[in-house]
Amino acid sequence: VHELMHSWYQMILGTNESLYPWMDEGFTSYASSEVMNYLAKEGLLPGKEYVENPHASTYSGFANFSKSGREEAISTHADHFGSNAAYGVGSYVKGSIFLNQLDYIIGTEAFDRGMLSYFNTWKYKHPNPNDFIRVMEKESGLELDWYKEYWVYTTKSIDYEVKNFKAGSSKKSTVISLNRIGDMPMPLDVVVTMKNGDKVTYNIPLQIMRGEKKEALENGELNYAKDWGWVHPTYELEIPVKSKKVIQVEIDPSYRMLDVDRDNNVFPKK
Repeated sequence: VHELMHSWYQMILGTNESLYPWMDEGFTSYASSEVMNYLAKEGLLPGKEYVENPHASTYSGFANFSKSGREEAISTHADHFGSNAAYGVGSYVKGSIFLNQLDYIIGTEAFDRGMLSYFNTWKYKHPNPNDFIRVMEKESGLELDWYKEYWVYTTKSIDYEVKNFKAGSSKKSTVISLNRIGDMPMPLDVVVTMKNGDKVTYNIPLQIMRGEKKEALENGELNYAKDWGWVHPTYELEIPVKSKKVIQVEIDPSYRMLDVDRDNNVFPKK
């Protein structure tokens, strides 16, 4: 399946796999994971079971590698990586996560439209990273240069923490304190679980996105909070719910954001 997906990435699109190996191997790895998971769901891959998130192991593997100190920026030319591991993990794994994490940032509907538009716009034309990002900006209405610059040209990591929650400025509100520990800023989905089992999702847009994603939820609506200024390490989210009704707060339970330390994504800790 992986080799078949190369018919699209990089063959028909004509991506330069030496300059942008992550747009070749990474995009292909993302697509093959999606396709194989779909085939498993249809019972067409004996021995392989359908899973809710086919990219979960990819995330955990890259998080461990990023902590090793061996990671290199994926803007590196394919021939100039310092090790085979840095090339392989960067090109295949970080390139794949680039797409799935973009789904988290702009919302699934915009992402799906963008992937089709990218193919139809750039087939046979040798696209570069800027060409891809511009398509996704048009489909989402959001500024995305920051994402490309952090993810492609640096090795800065993502790490957010739910520090605590407590009674807010009124008896009928709760203040949730959040910390950005890693150097890479991201928009956040914060899910609040109530004692009665209800879950409410709040999206905190990143200021430099100049907007917020539109995404349909299975249960309830996506609630929007004020933007998080990307230079600020702390943020307070005040919600119109009594603190005694809240039992848990979690950042990104969808596991689409590559947070290198997920233990501090939940308060109280599981």
